[in-house]
Amino acid sequence: MSEIEDLNRALEEERAKVWKLERDYAQSKAELSQCKRELQSLDQRANERLNASISALRRHRNFYESILNNVPAEIVVADKHFKFIYINPQVEEKEEIRDYLVGRDDFDFCRIKKRPISIAENRQSMFLQVQKTKTLSEWVEEVGEGEEKKFYLRKLLPLFGEDETIELYIAYSLEITESVQYREELINARDIAQKATLAKSEFLSKISHEIRTPLNAIIGLTNILFQEEPKTEQVNYLQAMKFSADTLLGIVNEVLDFSKIEAGKLSFEQIPFNLEHLLRGIERTFSFKLNELGIEFKIETEDGIPPFLIGDRVKLNQIFLNLVGNAVKFTSQGEILIEAEIEAQDDKSIEILFAVTDTGAGIAADKLETVFESFTQEGDDTTRKFGGTGLGLTITRKFIEAQGGKIWLESKAGEGSTFFFKLTFGYEFEPRVEKDNAQWSKNFDSISSKRLLVAEDNLMNQLVLRKMLERWNPSILFVENGAEALNALETEAFDLAFFDVQMPIMDGITAIEIWRKREALLIKDPTPVVALTADAFKESRERVLQAGMNDFLSKPIELSELRRVLAKFLID
Repeated sequence: MSEIEDLNRALEEERAKVWKLERDYAQSKAELSQCKRELQSLDQRANERLNASISALRRHRNFYESILNNVPAEIVVADKHFKFIYINPQVEEKEEIRDYLVGRDDFDFCRIKKRPISIAENRQSMFLQVQKTKTLSEWVEEVGEGEEKKFYLRKLLPLFGEDETIELYIAYSLEITESVQYREELINARDIAQKATLAKSEFLSKISHEIRTPLNAIIGLTNILFQEEPKTEQVNYLQAMKFSADTLLGIVNEVLDFSKIEAGKLSFEQIPFNLEHLLRGIERTFSFKLNELGIEFKIETEDGIPPFLIGDRVKLNQIFLNLVGNAVKFTSQGEILIEAEIEAQDDKSIEILFAVTDTGAGIAADKLETVFESFTQEGDDTTRKFGGTGLGLTITRKFIEAQGGKIWLESKAGEGSTFFFKLTFGYEFEPRVEKDNAQWSKNFDSISSKRLLVAEDNLMNQLVLRKMLERWNPSILFVENGAEALNALETEAFDLAFFDVQMPIMDGITAIEIWRKREALLIKDPTPVVALTADAFKESRERVLQAGMNDFLSKPIELSELRRVLAKFLID
């Protein structure tokens, strides 16, 4: 019995173990099923997230590719070995060619597109340059020939990784054919404009010379006749002749000054001058016309104005010539008054208010704003009745405003006009002695022993210069062109030569250039040569100095300027 009982107990124990195993198995199976469900859920969520990420990446890629594909520029992305990894349709329309080029380089691209290999070589050099400098690089690339030629602005940009090494290159470009063509058109237009400006300058230079040359003779001979004690009745004729010549010279100067203003080539000197002397010179200039009309001329200056102002005396003189000339033109009776008073002053500068008043015809209120415009006069018949170019007041305003001044007008029709203007000057109470003006204290008697050469084709101008020089009695040889001047210089020695700039057969500039070369070969002391020019342009003066001239005299020749060059070259 005991054995049966033992076996039953063992059986029960085994049954208990089996039951426990079955229970554990069922529990494990349930847990495994739960894990499976959880894994399936995790897998589903992971797939959903992955798909969402893939979709997001695809949307971003499509977005950026859409931008890159549609942007109006050629874009290429290359790896660090300069191999293409992206090419947009602007570079190549056919998708199969774009796909083929991925992993290839510019040499393959140029071979497929049948472009010169030099383009690929240049692009390769730009890659190497960016690789070395690690900075953006750009260049202009020319593609095609003839009418099919196109120009592209290429740029190559490096992109860096975390370790600051270049991982990618972005190359992009824009077609700039129209811009290049427009630039070329602008350059051509500029060249044409420069040629036109040069032609205009040459034309004005020649016209200036052709008009001022006979004027030089008229004014010079008139001045000479004044010095030879003319009869009383002849004085009136000479004054009328000089006034007419000065008026014509003023018109020529106005045209030339206006040309300089248009070209932006105005320049201003800063030298001392006496204001009182300048204004008295204006009075003398118009004395004949004022006496003829019976107009009284007055000058009133404030006592405190320093005796010597520092500024551009020539431009100020031209301003007064224009304003007083305008007043004389429109005034038939009464008076013309010049006033000058101090507006402001400090230790270095003084601002002066000038006024030129007349009792003439005056200007209508609706015309006050136009009197300073170019080629403009009050009425259509003004030029016919009173003369003038309509440039004088324009030039006057430009001269004043270019020096930081201001000009304005007060006038009523039938009651006269007053032109006001302000200018600032330096000043001093004792004049500086300019080096070239020291001739006034020198003895000119030694000039009688000097030998002079004058190359001048105009016989009247020869006569004027002869009469001006004869007071010092030098020995003078006159020739009529540059070739004769060269022959004279080779055969004898001269202490000083005068060369007219424009002469037949050979002009003065050509002659001096040839002579300076001959002098250098002959190892001779340079002969001082002074240019005689009726061309008032600064550029022309600079040209004669660059050619080898030592100085110049402008026509009409002033006695003071002639004395200056004589003292400079002939008196120790």
